[in-house]
Amino acid sequence: MKYPIKVKGKTCKQVTKLNLSGCNLKEIPEDLFFDYTNLTKLILSNNRIKIIPKEILRLKKLKVLDLANNDITILQSAVFKLSRLRTLNVYGNKIKKFPKQFYDSNIQKVIVGMNPIDPEEMAKLENFCEVVHTSIKEIDGQTSGVTEESLHLETTNTKEETKMEKKHSIFISYSHKDAEWLERVTTHLKPLNRYYGIDEWDDRRLRTSDKWKEEISRALNNATIAILLFSPNFMASDFIINNELQPLLENADKKGVKIMPVMVRPCATLEESGLSDYQAPNDPKQTLIEMKEGEIDRTLSKLVEDIKFFVKSKHEDDSDSQSPVKVNVGISEASEEAVRDIVRKYKG
Repeated sequence: MKYPIKVKGKTCKQVTKLNLSGCNLKEIPEDLFFDYTNLTKLILSNNRIKIIPKEILRLKKLKVLDLANNDITILQSAVFKLSRLRTLNVYGNKIKKFPKQFYDSNIQKVIVGMNPIDPEEMAKLENFCEVVHTSIKEIDGQTSGVTEESLHLETTNTKEETKMEKKHSIFISYSHKDAEWLERVTTHLKPLNRYYGIDEWDDRRLRTSDKWKEEISRALNNATIAILLFSPNFMASDFIINNELQPLLENADKKGVKIMPVMVRPCATLEESGLSDYQAPNDPKQTLIEMKEGEIDRTLSKLVEDIKFFVKSKHEDDSDSQSPVKVNVGISEASEEAVRDIVRKYKG
C-alpha cells in the first residue's frame, strides 16, 4: 500500500478524520504520522496491528483513536502522552492490563469489551474514566476517509461500524416449573454482559403490551447461543418443543447457533429431543438436581467458560453476531406477572 494516501479535493494537512478499517494492516505505516498531522480521529479497527509505534506522538491533535478488533496485547505508553486524546476504543483485542501512564492521561472514555481484563484492573479503569464494556456504533460523529482503492472508504455506516454494532445474544429455553434453575444459570451468566457485552434473553423480559409470541420469535431469531434447561418439565411442554426447541435446532443447522443443553433433572427422552448430539456441561447421568452446591457452581462455571470460548472463537473468525433484543421497561411488577401468567399457560 502506497503512502501518502491522496484524498480527493484535500491535501494531507486538510484531512482531520481518516478511516483505515479492514485493510489487513499488520502495522501502521510510518508515513501516516508524518503526513496526516492534523488528524483528530483515526480509525484502525479490524486489522492485525500488534504495536502502536511511538511516532503516534506526532498526531498531537488526535482526540479519538479506534483500535478495535486487532491483535494488541500491550498498549504502548506513547498513546497516553497524546494530551488531546479523549476516546480510546480497544474493543476485541488481547489486553489484560493498562500501563500506569493511562491513569495520568486525559482520556475520558475507553471501550474495553472482549478483552481478558481481570476484575481488579477493571475496577481501576471504572474509577478513572467512563468505561464501555460493549461495542458501539459510532464514537465521534461521521467518519471521513480515504479513496485509495484498497482501503474501502465509507463516509458513513462503515463496515467497521456495522461489525462493531453487533454482539452475541443468548436465548434461554426453560419450563416455568424449573424457574429456580433459570435463576441459578442467569446469576452465572450476568458477568458475561459486563465484560463481553453478551446479552441474555428469557421470557421474564416480556412486558405488558408486548406481543409475546412475536417477542419470543424475535429473540429466537436473534440468538447466537441457546441454553436449554433440559428436564421432564421441558419435554412435557408442547409450546417449548414446537415453538422454541425446533426453531433453535433449525437455526443451529442454518445459522450456526450454538446449542448448549444443561441437564437439570433426569429425563429419558434426551435422544428423542434432538439434544443428545450437543455437548452439555454435565453428564445426563449427573443432573443438577443430583449435585451438591459446589458441584452445581462448577458445572455452571463450565457452561460460562464454554460460552466465552465460543464467543472468542467466533470473534477471531470475524463472524457476524446478532444484536440483542430490546424490550420496554418501567411497568409495575403486577403487570409483568400478568404477561408471565399467559406465557406459563403455554410453556408449562
